[in-house]
This record gives sequence, structure tokens and C-alpha cells, in this order.
Amino acid sequence: MISTNLSRTVGPTLTGTARPLSRRVLNRFEVKYFLATSRVPTFLKAMEGYLTPDPHGDPEWGYGILSVYWDTPDLALFWEKIEGFETRRKLRFRRYLESPEVFVEVKERADRTLHKRRLKWPAERVDQVFGSEHRPIDWAAVGDDPVAVEIALMIERLRLRPTMGISYRRRAFFGAFDPELRISLDTRLMYRQPPVELSRGFESGPYILDPRITVLEIKYDHRAPRWLTKLVCRYGLKMVRMSKYCTAVDRHYYRGQNT
Repeated sequence: MISTNLSRTVGPTLTGTARPLSRRVLNRFEVKYFLATSRVPTFLKAMEGYLTPDPHGDPEWGYGILSVYWDTPDLALFWEKIEGFETRRKLRFRRYLESPEVFVEVKERADRTLHKRRLKWPAERVDQVFGSEHRPIDWAAVGDDPVAVEIALMIERLRLRPTMGISYRRRAFFGAFDPELRISLDTRLMYRQPPVELSRGFESGPYILDPRITVLEIKYDHRAPRWLTKLVCRYGLKMVRMSKYCTAVDRHYYRGQNT
């Protein structure tokens, strides 16, 4: 897969040499909205003809996602988000529940521009290389992949550890005429403190959001299409700065005082 590192000159609002297969670098805009779950069917109906469903998910129910976020003992990465640092990073281990592989991702954000570096490895290799808070990094197994080295250094230098598991269901779509466009609808967002096994999801736990609310995420590389801009305006949707991880941590430790 080819690595990409694209510069951006267009604002992120909705108004207006080959690397190994294990590595992928993305640099995208990402915006989020809250949509009443009851309005999802009509919203999807309005987008018919503009989108194609993600072939990896059931058209009606989508697919399950389990993410485990790592943070420092004093939750420094959480507080970077809460305190509004324009440039910040977080480390996420993600598994699509029908897949035997795990994405290990460093998400770096500058304002609303998202730069993602990630590995896609078998779950067994991820466990072997990165271990846990009770087992050190296996540096011999890290190899010379620059993303793996960056992740290992983050874990070791910042003393990162698994901090919060996030589980939800996602329905995802790609642009029929713009393959860079991706739209996802996330529901039933729940959290659980570690230990959380990436080999298994969890079907119960405290909700991050009222299940009557769906998180709409729109990701694109250049400019959102005009039809989508008009649709967002027609539904009266307001952009939100919502982090699933930070909301879960805030609810669990601080009773939702910060998000």
C-alpha cells in the first residue's frame, strides 16, 4: 500500500516509494454531527444514489468495532484534548469484530486535520510486539517499520497503558462519485475499563451517549461535495467536537464534567 502525506489548503468545514502492506498513512479532514437515531432512515434515503455501502458490513446493521485506547497513568492524552491543544496524538488499537487482524493507529490532529499512521497486523503479533502494561515491548519483534517504531517509542517513553475500551456498531458508506468521501453512522456506543480483550467484543456496559443519538462522521480529503453540504443544512445539523475516548473517560472518572 502506498503511503500518502498530502498537504491541505482547503478549510475542513462543510460550508463552502511503496511501503509494506502493514503500513498506511492517511491525512484527512474529519467532522462529526449528532443525528437523532430515529432520523437515520430518512437521512440515508436522502443520500441514495450518492453513496455505496461498505462491502464489509451488513447493509442494515453494519459491523461491530472494538477499540482500546492507551494513555499515560495521569491521562495526559485525555487532558490534551480537554484543554484544547491544537496538535495532539493518541494511540488506538482497533479491531473490526469480523476480522482476525488489528489496526494499531497513531492519530495526530492539527485543528480538524487528521493525520493517521497505522499498522494492520494479526492480533497475535500485536500482542507479542506491544505487550501490555505488565509486559515490556518486544523490541526484537518491532523490526524496522517506522510506524511500529513510533508506536513502541510512544508506549515506552510516555508509559502508555490500556486505559479504555470502546464498543459500537457502525454503518459505513463511500462516495459513489468521490471515492475519498466516507460517511459513517455509529450507534450503541459503550465503554469498559481494561482488561478488554481485542479478541472479543462486549455487548453491555455504560453508554457513552444516549442510544437515541447517532454519531455521524464525515471524512474527506479535499472538499465536501455540495449535495452533502446542502443535506447537512437541511437537517439543521451542528458540528460537534466529540471524542468517543474522551467522553468515556470523562463519564467514568469525572461524571461528565468536562465534555
